[in-house]
Amino acid sequence: MADVPPDFVADLRHLRRWPDLADSLWRSPILVELTYGRLWRLLAEVLPSPPARVLDIGCGTGALSLAMAQAGHDVTAIDPDPTAIELAERSAHHAGPVQLAYHRSDVAAFVADEAGFDVVVASRTLHHVREPAAALERVRRWLRPGGQLVCIDFFHDRFDRRDARWVAQLRGLLEATGAYRSDGWHPADPAAAVERVEWEWEQDHVVEHDLNRSADIEGPLRHGFRTNTQSWHPYLYWDILEALDVADPTIEKATATLVADWEESLLAAGQLTPVLLRFVGLRDAD
Repeated sequence: MADVPPDFVADLRHLRRWPDLADSLWRSPILVELTYGRLWRLLAEVLPSPPARVLDIGCGTGALSLAMAQAGHDVTAIDPDPTAIELAERSAHHAGPVQLAYHRSDVAAFVADEAGFDVVVASRTLHHVREPAAALERVRRWLRPGGQLVCIDFFHDRFDRRDARWVAQLRGLLEATGAYRSDGWHPADPAAAVERVEWEWEQDHVVEHDLNRSADIEGPLRHGFRTNTQSWHPYLYWDILEALDVADPTIEKATATLVADWEESLLAAGQLTPVLLRFVGLRDAD
């Protein structure tokens, strides 16, 4: 996050408008509630009762780490980005007394007591970690026998023509009503609009960032951990909400909620291909 206001905190319990964060979901409470808030609920549903000793890898600005600590867990969180860690520590300081420690580190460099954690959380992290199989092997060693890994991640290579068609249609509708920030990108021809969405997706997730594919992550997950539960969830709407441009808070809330719930309904009906996986795996005794 660039140009973050000096008083910004990533605390899901204390949301407010941040007009200076125009390119971030944190600019609006409802956008955070529909994205990071729903992400937190996905995580909270599968966490054990507190207090558990939790390691959060790739914590970013720390919204989920802080939420876990506020729920009563003893949380250690790591991220290699110094700016993210600075913001996370600021948020934790403003939140008051919690059991929460941040460290600037990636998975490969982090030193932890083996078999010391009850839970390891990897939220939207493994898709950009180098050598995810090696990272997951380290995670397995850090878990106590019977401990659980909670991985919530998206797989860009699952994005297909049905997904691209829905995104193109939705962007076109929002652009037509003036509710979507754009530079006139949307082609009038429906087929061309879909192709444009597919091209942009490829550029963002393969050409520019070269993210891990689903097989790079799903295979090691199932090899190293006994599957407890897994489920698929909406995620395409995150990109849509990032560019949503509605001044009236009431209309913004109605529009953003409609977009998020629409994807969820289409997924439930089997009309879209999901890209966001929640995997809960257990470490068996060696």
